Amino acid sequence: MDTTFAAHYDPGTSTLRLSGTFNEDAWSHVHEEVDRAFRRTACRLTIDLTQAAGVPANSVGHLVHLCNCCYPGTIVRVARRREAAA
Repeated sequence: MDTTFAAHYDPGTSTLRLSGTFNEDAWSHVHEEVDRAFRRTACRLTIDLTQAAGVPANSVGHLVHLCNCCYPGTIVRVARRREAAA
């Protein structure tokens, strides 16, 4: 299983897109990527996790908490949960 992720910052939209498969090792680098992107943006940063796989809910919660405490104005976007077919 691929344990790497990719981070791409789009300066036009102030969006940090995190994609790929996440595990504990990948999450250890997320704070660094968010910090780097936040320093490049004017005030608003969007973190896009819609293309990421293996993102546990508690890790998203930690990321949202980190952004609320350290990076004001940052929005974390996650993929919509797919409903099971009846």
